Amino acid sequence: MSRLPTSGALSWNDIQNSFGGSSPIHINEYYRNSTYVNQSAINNNIPTSGAIDAADFHGSDGFSGTTGTFTNGDSGGKISSQGWDAGSYGSDLGVAFTTGAGIKVSVYKCGGLANVITTSSSTQSPCTATGGTSSNLKGRTLTLSGAQSYSATIGDLDSADDTPPTNYGSTGVLLSFANTTMAGSGTTTIAIS
Repeated sequence: MSRLPTSGALSWNDIQNSFGGSSPIHINEYYRNSTYVNQSAINNNIPTSGAIDAADFHGSDGFSGTTGTFTNGDSGGKISSQGWDAGSYGSDLGVAFTTGAGIKVSVYKCGGLANVITTSSSTQSPCTATGGTSSNLKGRTLTLSGAQSYSATIGDLDSADDTPPTNYGSTGVLLSFANTTMAGSGTTTIAIS
């Protein structure tokens, strides 16, 4: 990933290299939920309108990488879930990335209960993942490595649409539904090829 540093000088070229775009740089394309900046928890400091400064992008992340990373967590309680679920357990270390096929995804869930895990992505622009059984990710390979090892082909799902937490956008798609146990700690890398 090319997550931007959390401190120090940032230029608009640094931002363009992380989020995409072409020269000349048009700053209005870099508002959150605009042409290039995805809605995600780590991009919450970037405004959706009004004054915008390069410093607003400290610690933010675009789609320039080909993998995403999250820290696995545990929801706690009598019946706990493991993995990462935005706003519930685990943490986002940069899960917006571009797949090997050029599809922009922003994963907000890769975790679950017992031996069933689900993986979901925002479909809100600038993400280019689509919902329904015609998902442009169908037939692609989802791979987890690190604390969690798993690989499967994304297929049709009974429940193809999913609702993300507010800070990840308004629409999402369920990418994978797997019968495997998710790790409750460590760091996991996710890729789609």
